[in-house]
Amino acid sequence: MERRGLVLSAVSETDRSAYAHRVAKLAECLMQRGIACDFFFMPDHPPLDTETTASLFMPFWLGSLRKYDFIYCGGEESAQALFFCRKFIKGRIILDIHGDLLAQSALATEVESGGRKRSASARVKLIHAMGMTLADHVLTVCTPQTEALATSGMPRDKISLVRNGVDLEFFRFLPQPENPEFTFAYVGEFQVWQGIHNLISAFEKFRNSSARLLLVGFRPEDGAIKDTFRKKFGSRVNLLDRTNRESLVDILKSVSILIIPRIRHPAILHAFPTKFAEYAALGRPILVNDVDETADFVRAYECGFVSDPSPDCLAETMLAASLTPFRELQEMGKRSRSMAEENFSWDNIGRKYEVVVRKLIAAEFGPDMTS
Repeated sequence: MERRGLVLSAVSETDRSAYAHRVAKLAECLMQRGIACDFFFMPDHPPLDTETTASLFMPFWLGSLRKYDFIYCGGEESAQALFFCRKFIKGRIILDIHGDLLAQSALATEVESGGRKRSASARVKLIHAMGMTLADHVLTVCTPQTEALATSGMPRDKISLVRNGVDLEFFRFLPQPENPEFTFAYVGEFQVWQGIHNLISAFEKFRNSSARLLLVGFRPEDGAIKDTFRKKFGSRVNLLDRTNRESLVDILKSVSILIIPRIRHPAILHAFPTKFAEYAALGRPILVNDVDETADFVRAYECGFVSDPSPDCLAETMLAASLTPFRELQEMGKRSRSMAEENFSWDNIGRKYEVVVRKLIAAEFGPDMTS
């Protein structure tokens, strides 16, 4: 009997975020292993595009929901929509929490209020409570989040660590350039919690005036931060707008060291940046701040540099990295690639995720004869 699941997404089918990529890749992993998946994109089905009221309207789709052996929910934002349908759904609900929703909301509130408020919004607290209540099984992306859930009282057999992965063929190994055009590169978004202002301060204090910094990913709304980099550093930085993945790999050929300058906060500790796996797959040394599990990986594989998140320490670490001999950087890059192959390949992640899903199906419907 073919098993079939529903993938419930909180973003539109046209979304190209890291969230959407993970949702799609996990489903692809199952389909490659004989478990069929259909997709349901909530924002493409008004009135389900409003998170706080989606649960009131999802019962109109109950007939479709009842057909599936399991339902994967990409975050509490989508899971909460099933709140009034749960008792009528036969399949198990898998909640992929991606990170700490409450901590993320608290950080956003802190940034928006200039530090005056530091708690999650009431709306997010409600969404979190509704989503977690429904989950038969929870997926996390990092060890700190797994341990936090277990410490809170959630049974460990209800939690699975399923990391963000990388396409190793697409993000291919790039030989270390002996004479790089750019010493460092940052690729991603430019919100405060990405540590961009720390990076600006660190680069101001950075004492190697010959080193250049490449930044990729600016959107129209990032005009102010883009202007700041341009005015402060002039020709020492190259500022590129958001681009497609194909162009990105080509652009990064000219870079020696890739950097993730995130700040210290529970929202960061309980996340695992997709860019880390992609950086590693490219075979580049990675400079990270000691704020999440990426630092543990860099230390374990000796594939880069770890800094305290303060601007002074980050500047000193960048200086040490910029003075590291070519051969040493080359070996770090090779170890980065090995780390990606051993931990972040979608093939390995897919096998683990398949085991989780088949166990849940077997628990609900008996042994899965298709495995």
